[in-house]
This record gives sequence, structure tokens and C-alpha cells, in this order.
Amino acid sequence: MAYTKKIELQSLTETQDAIGNDKETWTTLFNPWTEITTAKSQEYYAAAQVNSEQDYVFKMRYSRTIADKLTSEMRILYNGRHYDIKSIDDVNEQHRQIVMRAVLKNKGVR
Repeated sequence: MAYTKKIELQSLTETQDAIGNDKETWTTLFNPWTEITTAKSQEYYAAAQVNSEQDYVFKMRYSRTIADKLTSEMRILYNGRHYDIKSIDDVNEQHRQIVMRAVLKNKGVR
């Protein structure tokens, strides 16, 4: 396995600006090396607009530090595109590899 692609694992945090308004910000928590492959793509229609989804598989070496904080509410940032994490798997609970399935929606624009 070649972990040659550097990604950012991001978490959504809520803060307040100077006048007390709530503000949501994506914060990078980890920058692991991964292997990335495509899984499938899909196109669907919603509210008279064509939407597309592309599924990706991100594989990385197991890290307890990352595994303890990794959730499906996080996202992946890679090459300027955002991927929503759909599932996380510690393969066979062997603590050797983490496999994340993620979806790129509408070319990563959010």
C-alpha cells in the first residue's frame, strides 16, 4: 500500500464573532498520508437541479490518536475539495489500517 496523498481531516467548530453572532468554522485536526481510490459515481435530480456524487475510499495507516477522534461528522479536504465522510472502518479491528468511505458532492463545492 502506498500512502502518497496528504489529506486534511476537519471538524466543524462553532465560535462567536466580536458581536456575539454564531460562526461555524472547519478546523483541521490531522494531516495523515492516505491512499485514495474511486468507488462509484451517481447522478440524481433534486429540486429541478442535477446533482452528482462521487464515492471515494481513503485508506490510511492506523493511528490511535486519530481513531479516537475520528467521526462521520468530520470531513476530508483534499486538493481543495471537500468530501463528506460516510463510514469509518478499523479493518477487522486489527489496528493496522483505517478505511474511510467519503462522497464528493457537486465537485466539492460547499
